[in-house]
Amino acid sequence: MSHELEEMRSQINILKEKLGKQAIVNEEHIRRSMKSNMSDMNRTVRATIATGVFAVVFCPIYFHLVGCSLTFILATGLMLAVCLVLTILQKINLGSLDMSKENLVAAAQKLSKVRTHYKDWYKIAIPMILIWLIWMLYEMIGILGLDTPSAIGFYVGVIVGCIIGGIIGGRINRKIVRQANEVLAQIEELQKDN
Repeated sequence: MSHELEEMRSQINILKEKLGKQAIVNEEHIRRSMKSNMSDMNRTVRATIATGVFAVVFCPIYFHLVGCSLTFILATGLMLAVCLVLTILQKINLGSLDMSKENLVAAAQKLSKVRTHYKDWYKIAIPMILIWLIWMLYEMIGILGLDTPSAIGFYVGVIVGCIIGGIIGGRINRKIVRQANEVLAQIEELQKDN
């Protein structure tokens, strides 16, 4: 009987050891996945910032060269600059996340703010873009008219640009929200295990 009991204890210890190793491997896998998602989010936001810097410089210059009103040019520059600054702030939030064990709660709070920003961005962006597009069309109709070849080319370009920009912007937004959700779920899983 004591031999069987000793053998059972030995098997339980072996099982505990295997489970401990499995938990370590699982935690390492989760942390690698979190790091990969965070790295991808940072790359996406950096590319958005680079595009934003180009737009802040190029768009006001273009609208000045075609003869738009100073008010429209300044409003365009301000709108793009505000969007760029908000994106930079989200990049700073992402870059400051510390995923060490001690800081998972703080990291989850910051990441949750980033996710909320991207989820709620449509509420601000869509009305702002619609107002800006109507204003831009008003300005450009005054400059180009409606029926010249350059006017038709411009308006077709605006339509195509809006469709492509909307698709790309929507994908970027959904990607950031999805990856933030994944990392938050992984943080929650790590906290359960500890």
